[in-house]
Amino acid sequence: MKKFRLFALMCVCVLALSACGSSNTSNSPYSVITTANSSQNLYGNQATDAPTNTPVSLTVDDTDETDYDAGDYDPSSEEGSGVGDDGVVEIPLTETDEETPVPTIRSEYAGATPVVIDPIDKPTATPLPALSFEYTTYDATKLHLSFEGPVGWTVDDTSSDTYIITNTSSNADYQASMTIHISSVTSDYSSSQLTSEVKNMLSNVKSSMDFSSFSPSNTASRTLLDKAGVYANYTGTLSDGTKIAGRVQATCLNKVLYTVHITYPRGYTDTYVDKVYSKMRSTIKITQ
Repeated sequence: MKKFRLFALMCVCVLALSACGSSNTSNSPYSVITTANSSQNLYGNQATDAPTNTPVSLTVDDTDETDYDAGDYDPSSEEGSGVGDDGVVEIPLTETDEETPVPTIRSEYAGATPVVIDPIDKPTATPLPALSFEYTTYDATKLHLSFEGPVGWTVDDTSSDTYIITNTSSNADYQASMTIHISSVTSDYSSSQLTSEVKNMLSNVKSSMDFSSFSPSNTASRTLLDKAGVYANYTGTLSDGTKIAGRVQATCLNKVLYTVHITYPRGYTDTYVDKVYSKMRSTIKITQ
């Protein structure tokens, strides 16, 4: 009898265990990955359709009746619409997206050869022939002066107060010359009086020749005969087109006013100033 009861109890335990195993299999709280669902994301389902963008409807009013000439029209009202004439959204340019304008060619010039504009292709001016000088001493005995100047210049000393030498051997259109003049005055001139004298000399030069244009410089100080003096330059064009230039200077020493006027072709300004005027100025002296 005891054996029969033990056998019955064991059968009941086996049946109870079988029932528990069957219940766990059908009601498992965890998802089991099988071949059928292996393509799914373990962390959630993936979207199977691509997102659809809802099209933006942009319309342009072709019936623009705005009076642009009206005084109350505000041009700023056109800014910020973002829609072009063809109904396409326009994206504003940034500082680095500037458009490069496309060059336009007028139809009548299409195919024409470009012409280079001055001064790139301007012909080089023919240089003037160089001048060279040898020097000799000129004695202006009536003026009690002597100085060095170019050899071969023609002398005019007919006047008792004026001495003139002229480059008559030059082939230039305008002959260079240098005139020295003296006059007695009641007292030695001050700097302002010398300046006035130089300005009067410039006026005399302008009136003595047929100029179509005349341009004097400002006055400046420079010694002559080792005495303080005043000088000025000028340039001018004669009525026949000849371009000339010159310099005038004045100084006063022992109640004698000394003036010098040198004139020359404008193209030889440096030559005559450096080699004739400067030579005279550095060598002129008073003789007895």
